[in-house]
Amino acid sequence: MGLFNTLIVEILCPDCERKHAARIQFKFGDTWQFEYRMGDAIKWGGNDIGSADLKKVKVYGIIESMICPFCNKDNIAEEYDIFVRENVIIAVYPIENMKDYLDGNGEYVPLSQECQ
Repeated sequence: MGLFNTLIVEILCPDCERKHAARIQFKFGDTWQFEYRMGDAIKWGGNDIGSADLKKVKVYGIIESMICPFCNKDNIAEEYDIFVRENVIIAVYPIENMKDYLDGNGEYVPLSQECQ
């Protein structure tokens, strides 16, 4: 994946229903192995992918491990939409539509003002 950043979030296992910290890699902002959590502001001014001027964006993310550390089942969603509003990470959900990324640059999709 080259240089990327990491979003650390709580993920719920669909089998054992326990939450655990998961690491989701993404390429948006200054991509330099920065670690983020929900509510953090994206850093800019280095190895930038995207633009700080975009108001609302969804960013492609891929989880580092699909295995639950509690039940050891390989059932955690692999790909995620990371939502960024005015350079702040506001939400993350299992990916709904991969086509959005395939039609664009593969890393992020600018959203209209009406979107989340």
